[in-house]
Amino acid sequence: MSRFAAGQPDLFAPAAAPEPASPPGRPPLEELAEILARLRATEHLPWPTLNAAMAAEQHFLGLARMAGAEGKVLAAAIMDETERLFAADEQAAARACAPVGS
Repeated sequence: MSRFAAGQPDLFAPAAAPEPASPPGRPPLEELAEILARLRATEHLPWPTLNAAMAAEQHFLGLARMAGAEGKVLAAAIMDETERLFAADEQAAARACAPVGS
């Protein structure tokens, strides 16, 4: 009977070399600039749910961390545009819920 289950590595075997990190598909600054341009060109939130908006926010904040100081500037502009779009959608929802005679 084997002491190791199938696929279980030997604890005393030499450590395998770590796999090199795969390069990102596009430079973070390029992706951040594209996100900002898309948000500036729209009048409504591009995300269907709040969860999707939060996931997008985490994505561009991660890109900003990778891009350094310039990325942080772009991320701040993206946050400003996102707030503008949230406010516009909230106003539109309030108008839709307003009484008809007002």
